[in-house]
Amino acid sequence: MVPTTLRLAPLPLILATLLSACASVSPPPSDLSGPLAARATSGIWLHGGGTFIGQRDPASLARWWGQFHEPELDALVALALERNTELRSARATLRQAQAARAATEAGARTQVGSSASAQRSASRDSAGNQFQLGFSASWEPDLSGAQAAGIQAAEADEQAARSDLDTTRMSLTAEVGLAYVQWRGAQARGRITRDSLASLEQTLLLTRWRAQAGLASGLDVEQAQLSTEQTRASLPALATEIAQYEHQLALLTGRAPAELRGTLAAEARVPQADAALERLAVGLPADLLRQRPDLRAAEAALQAQWARWQQSQRAGWPGLSLSGSVGLQALTLGGLGSGAAAVAALAASVDWSLFDGGQRASLTAQQAAALDRSRAVYDGAVLTALKDVEDSLVALRGTRERSASLQQAASAAANALLWQRQRQAAGLTDVATLLEAQRTELGTLLSLQSTQTDLSLNLIRVYKALGGGWSVDDHETANAS
Repeated sequence: MVPTTLRLAPLPLILATLLSACASVSPPPSDLSGPLAARATSGIWLHGGGTFIGQRDPASLARWWGQFHEPELDALVALALERNTELRSARATLRQAQAARAATEAGARTQVGSSASAQRSASRDSAGNQFQLGFSASWEPDLSGAQAAGIQAAEADEQAARSDLDTTRMSLTAEVGLAYVQWRGAQARGRITRDSLASLEQTLLLTRWRAQAGLASGLDVEQAQLSTEQTRASLPALATEIAQYEHQLALLTGRAPAELRGTLAAEARVPQADAALERLAVGLPADLLRQRPDLRAAEAALQAQWARWQQSQRAGWPGLSLSGSVGLQALTLGGLGSGAAAVAALAASVDWSLFDGGQRASLTAQQAAALDRSRAVYDGAVLTALKDVEDSLVALRGTRERSASLQQAASAAANALLWQRQRQAAGLTDVATLLEAQRTELGTLLSLQSTQTDLSLNLIRVYKALGGGWSVDDHETANAS
């Protein structure tokens, strides 16, 4: 005879199926992040809309360092993307979020298990054995939609972790570019200083000869000595700066400083930004919402919190739990094969908290407050991104104007020094005037070099502010690592 519990099985299963069909959770509303993002990203840029207007190229922005045509910079970025410790940590965090999402989804499915036991009992008058072998299954239909909301939250957490990985890539490539340009800029200033020092040493030597011949005074010699030693004293600081940028590049590329030094060219020119500036197009502020990965992460975190708020609301709804088991039970091992050994059971239970002292309402209010906080964080991220772009654009424009003026100043300083050398050789001017012209030329050349370095640095900051340095294709690399 079939047990009664087996004949009753279809009823609760059908009931659960019908009820769970109504337990879906609607997607987050389209205006979840509020109207601020739409208002703030409308229009054009204040400091770049007229100069760098145009539709930007996503592929070029994703690999912005290629705009400088510097093979060594390309190699350093590739090395950093492979070995940087922060990027490796972000990849591990993404895998952790993926596993957490998979575990959440698995928890909503039917759970199946198996069991086997053997028991012997004895008393003064009798003894007996009992053997059991069976399978069990349990399922909690998502009547309230709380499980669906939990899955939505886990999926949004995964997307946030993916966007955090993209943000790390964006920041990493910019940091490598900035460190490389600053390193080459410090080297260039070192070359200019050494060339000026050689010129000052020559002036000092000539001044000493003229003093021995009675054509110059001791004051002229001391002034020439002063300018020479002041210039020489700046070289150790430049050497320290160069070494520190090398160490920064080593850290970013996941190498020891000594390991990286042997792979870099001793000296090279500073990456030039002129050609890249001609191709720069910043697009529209609204593009940031799609391109900046930190904004994507903030939006995903907001969606995850919305799902948790939904989950907290639905957790207090009635819940249904179904469980069942089938198996064999006999007093002997041989008896397990008989038809009489078959046993089966099916159970259904409903759980509904009618009064909890306000605990559920408090938990829901807590999640609602967290949702408001996530909205504020997202709005702040949007405003910060807009500020980053405007700051970098106004700095880039100012640096271009300063560079043009300093190029004229450097040309004038070189011509003035040439005239002073000729006048000093003809005895028409003193050593102090010549030294002043040499110092002026050195200061102008150093300012020009620093400004040209800043021009490349500010261009890199524009690329970063626009969300450059990553693409969707990078996700495949992240999953494979």
